Amino acid sequence: MHTPEMLRRRHGSADARLTSVVLPTFNRAALLGRAIESVLGQSQRDLELIVVDDGSTDGTADVVGRFADQRIRYLRQPANRGQAAARNEGVRHARGALLAFEDSDDVWLPSKLERFLAAFASADAAVGVVYSDMTRVWLDGRAEYHRSPSVVRGRLLDSPACFYQVAGLGIQATVIRRWCFERAGGFNERLRCFEDLDLFIRLSRRHDFVHIEAPLTEYHQTAGSVSEISAHECRARQWLLLRYGLALAIESPHFVRRELRHVRECRRECVPRVSP
Repeated sequence: MHTPEMLRRRHGSADARLTSVVLPTFNRAALLGRAIESVLGQSQRDLELIVVDDGSTDGTADVVGRFADQRIRYLRQPANRGQAAARNEGVRHARGALLAFEDSDDVWLPSKLERFLAAFASADAAVGVVYSDMTRVWLDGRAEYHRSPSVVRGRLLDSPACFYQVAGLGIQATVIRRWCFERAGGFNERLRCFEDLDLFIRLSRRHDFVHIEAPLTEYHQTAGSVSEISAHECRARQWLLLRYGLALAIESPHFVRRELRHVRECRRECVPRVSP
């Protein structure tokens, strides 16, 4: 296990002025350009954008190639391995001391990074994550304000909702100190659902979070396979119970019993079953 001091020494050469933005994508060529434009159009110009093509077959490389900006780097994965693996690969190539994540179908407001960096500048060393609210854009074009949850260091569950306190926190609405991300172990590549929630749980066990109460990211809903998503969610929720079961039982035995029932019902309903 790396200590904070070891990780700081390891990344002492990381550029403290630079934010590394990791953007995984898989067959989203029709949407990717908009996401890239929203990153490159940031008022905070000191960034690098690492586009990780996770085995696309739809001309994704051509979309990236249309941007004549030296801040972009394109990484091509030979086969699709999922968002968690693609994001970890992007981080391995990152040069900045701060990490941000964008999805290929979402949009950042121009002032997002500038406001996040200002929050980090006024925060103490206990702060590992800064995050904001979002605008949620549905398939029919409706837009609504999404308020991100309050995150308390060391707590697993949100009492009123009786669910994980970091649920509803979008990865595209966060910036994370790199050494904190790596100390937490990065994304779990076995998970195809809730991989961001799992990361936020691990980060919130050790670090403070700062909430910017403004919608600085647009989260766009896109069509997908409901049965496949449900099956991956089932496996992810089961895995979270196994990993945090004792601590969860201390906070709320009711939550554990409810999740166990949900997982059992989900496993019966999700056909075909898929592994993470």
